[in-house]
Amino acid sequence: MCGCAQNTLRVFQWFTGKVHEAFMIGSVGNDETGSLLKSLMEADGVKTEYIQQDVPTGATVCLVHGSQASLVANVGAAEHFKVEQIRRTNIRSTMYDADLAYIEGFFLTNREEAARYLLDCCNTMKLMVAFNICGVYVCDMVPDTLQYFVENCDIIFGNKVEFEAVAKLMKFSTVKELIQKILKNNKYKLEKAHGNIVVITDGANPGQCHHGEGQYFEFHVMDVEKDQFKDTIGAGDAFVAGFLAGLLQKKSLDWCATLGCYTANEVIRETGCTLPKRPPVFDIDDVH
Repeated sequence: MCGCAQNTLRVFQWFTGKVHEAFMIGSVGNDETGSLLKSLMEADGVKTEYIQQDVPTGATVCLVHGSQASLVANVGAAEHFKVEQIRRTNIRSTMYDADLAYIEGFFLTNREEAARYLLDCCNTMKLMVAFNICGVYVCDMVPDTLQYFVENCDIIFGNKVEFEAVAKLMKFSTVKELIQKILKNNKYKLEKAHGNIVVITDGANPGQCHHGEGQYFEFHVMDVEKDQFKDTIGAGDAFVAGFLAGLLQKKSLDWCATLGCYTANEVIRETGCTLPKRPPVFDIDDVH
C-alpha cells in the first residue's frame, strides 16, 4: 500500500528469502510506470495484487541532505483504491491465507473507507495487523481514522514525534498514557506473552518496545561507518521489515528489535531503499 509498504516488503523478502511470501496490495495506473513497478517488485520476490486505475501511477521525489530527507509525493493511482474494487478482486482470499497484514499510515489519507474496510476484514478473520503511523500530518488529515487504527491494530510502529502527535490527538497527557491504552486493547491475536506491541524509534537514539501488561525494553541502533553511510531513505521501512520477520518466525521481541536495527543499518548503506547485493548476515531460521 503505497511506497512505504513496498519498501518494507522488498526488504522483508530480501531478508527472509523463501521462508516467507509477501504480497503487495495497492493501485497502479494502466501505464508503463505501473508495469515497471510490478516487474521490479516481483523481481525482488514480492507478489503483487495491483488494481489498475485509469490515472497515472504515483511517484515520489526524495530530497536528501546528509542524514535528513524530505519526500514529496504525487499519489496518483494509489489514491483511487476503493472498497468495491477490493470486493471484485482476489484480495480477500489472499488475506485469508496470510499470517499478518501490514498497513501504513499514508494509506489512510483519501482512502479512509477502504482502509477501515480492510482493517475490519482483518479483525473479522482474526488476522494480526501491524500499523505504521508514518507521519505527523496523517494525524491532521484523518484524525478519526488514525485513532480507529491505533485502537484496533495489534502492533503500532512510529517515531517519537509521531507518537507525541497521536497522544495529543487522543487527548492523553503523555505518550506513556497512550501506550497503556493501546496495550489494554489486546484482542489476543498475538501470543499472550506479547499482547499488543508498541515500537517507538528515535533516529540514532535508543528506541523502545512496549508489550504485554506494561513490559518494555530499550534497543540501540547499530553504528555505521561515516564512509559507508549513504542516506536514511527507507530506513524506517527496513526496520519494520526486520522486526516483523522476527515476529513471524516467533523470535523474542528483543531479537525482533535487533533484526529491525540490522535491516535498517543495511539500507542506510545504500542509496535510497536499494536492496543490498550481498545476502543477509543473519539466517532468520538460526536466530533465537
